[in-house]
Amino acid sequence: MGANDFVTIFFLVAAVLIFFQLRSVLGRRTGNEKPPRDLYGSADPANSQTAPDVGKVVTLPRRDGTDEEDRFAAIDAFTPAGAPLNDSLREVNKADPSFNPKEFFNGARMAYEMIVMAFADGARKLLKNLLSREVYEGFDAAISERESKGEVVRSSFVGIEKADIVSAISSGRVPSESR
Repeated sequence: MGANDFVTIFFLVAAVLIFFQLRSVLGRRTGNEKPPRDLYGSADPANSQTAPDVGKVVTLPRRDGTDEEDRFAAIDAFTPAGAPLNDSLREVNKADPSFNPKEFFNGARMAYEMIVMAFADGARKLLKNLLSREVYEGFDAAISERESKGEVVRSSFVGIEKADIVSAISSGRVPSESR
């Protein structure tokens, strides 16, 4: 085999891996998708309702691309409608329409793992990017104390056995420069 064969095989393997990654991220049709919404109403007068102004009023889509029911569907799937947690999560969603509790939950689990491993490794720069100033200062002090004693942490993260969102509060927007 020549050098060109290895390069060809490398790019072939890379293309296959990229294809499977894109397919897992973008997904595929399963038949359970919602049908496309008619954003501008039916142009067929036979399908219009009997009210005289129905054909003259066009409902524009929400700025975030969802209507009220679709917007809270992810929250209702996460916790029962009418529960205090559901109401709190709806308030958070009203402040940030892109909020999705399941995505938040998965991101929080990943962030937790990153923070635990960064603390064990003494990765201050990563911790500073992930934590508020007050929390970072506590981690920094613990790392400094550990280093002054000459202690080294060896760890591996196995996983999180159980985690739940127990409450939520919306207290306004936090500017991204505050970190």
